Amino acid sequence: MRPDVQPRGEPFFLTLAILQLAVVVAGFAPTYYARPATLPPLAPEFLWHGRILTVWYLLVVVQSGLIGLRRDRTTLRLHKHLGLASVGIAALVIYSGIGVAFEFYRGGSATEILSPAGILTANLMNLLGFAICFSAGIAYRTRRELHKRYMVLAGVVMIGPAAFRLTVNCSLPPPLSLAVQLGFVVAMFAYDRAKLGRISAPNWVAVGLILSLITATLLVG
Repeated sequence: MRPDVQPRGEPFFLTLAILQLAVVVAGFAPTYYARPATLPPLAPEFLWHGRILTVWYLLVVVQSGLIGLRRDRTTLRLHKHLGLASVGIAALVIYSGIGVAFEFYRGGSATEILSPAGILTANLMNLLGFAICFSAGIAYRTRRELHKRYMVLAGVVMIGPAAFRLTVNCSLPPPLSLAVQLGFVVAMFAYDRAKLGRISAPNWVAVGLILSLITATLLVG
């Protein structure tokens, strides 16, 4: 092994990142990625939020791949540079997400279970969870175990809307979207148990954030 090449990382996190991207694309395909011409065009704020969110999930795949498949001086340097860029992308995700959340609210979007206020709460809680996990990932950037878990889980806690649309697209009961979201966390639990012999703290944080989102959303209705 060349002296500048470090042992290979953990491809598990790359797999989770790819699966998250797949859920996002499959969930939003009918209304965004493959939106038919028969539907009215999306407003600019929805288009930009979709693009920014896509860039984020693609970035997580690239970052996980750089570390998960091969780690040398070049890939580590690129990983760090992209990490700096991710701060700006994350800020745009939150900014555009807040705009879209209130646009839905002003438009009176509702479901059989949730009122417009409930949907607004869910969307804002998704963004809050993302901000917490991303910020923790940046804060723990020198601690690999915590950093990579927080970065991958940032996408998990925000994936609820895509998971919801995926279940609807598949004609499944909408509550099953929670199973999709928690499935990522369960996979992380199993991996940590096998790899570390314990459950790493970021997983408990993610569970707490998801449960808080559900509780707050149901309380608002």
